[in-house]
Amino acid sequence: MNSYAQEILKPLKIVFILVIFEIIFFLPFLSALFSSYNKNLFEIKVNNELMNCYYTEKYNNTFLINASSRGYNSVENLINKIDLKDFIILDISEYEVYYKSGRRKEDTNNWLRESSLNYKKVINSEINIEIKRKNKVLYKGKYIKDISKYIKEKGRYYIHIYSKRKDNILSSVKTHISFNVIVGGGNYE
Repeated sequence: MNSYAQEILKPLKIVFILVIFEIIFFLPFLSALFSSYNKNLFEIKVNNELMNCYYTEKYNNTFLINASSRGYNSVENLINKIDLKDFIILDISEYEVYYKSGRRKEDTNNWLRESSLNYKKVINSEINIEIKRKNKVLYKGKYIKDISKYIKEKGRYYIHIYSKRKDNILSSVKTHISFNVIVGGGNYE
């Protein structure tokens, strides 16, 4: 190439490099305005009774894109009540949500199960729970299904569930689920 052509192309190369740099630098900020992620549906049961829960989720990825959501898994404001029994079982089920076409649903409003969607149960090994009563922590650690030895008397118990999962190689979703349950009626403390 002659020197005249090189001088004409030199500013174009600089502009091209600057445009690429701006795209790489500003793309995460632009996509944060439109950030969405694959939300899973959770169903929480105690002794086979579906619990009304409140949840918050935080989505993070390596490009500093963050998103969050919060809501309830029920449209009714009901008090969770169960009978006091020898065995109290906490069942946490997590599902990926799909349209009938097979495409993944990114927005699951308020964790309500809909007949127009398909659900695929997933196994998540990164679940921790915390059980409290009267401002005292009775259990804090890895998810256990049988919580009978922590719920031995009538009253109100507060249960928190902490879940963490990888959405893909570069991103993760942290979910916090909380609810309270009155066991055996009577004492609501």
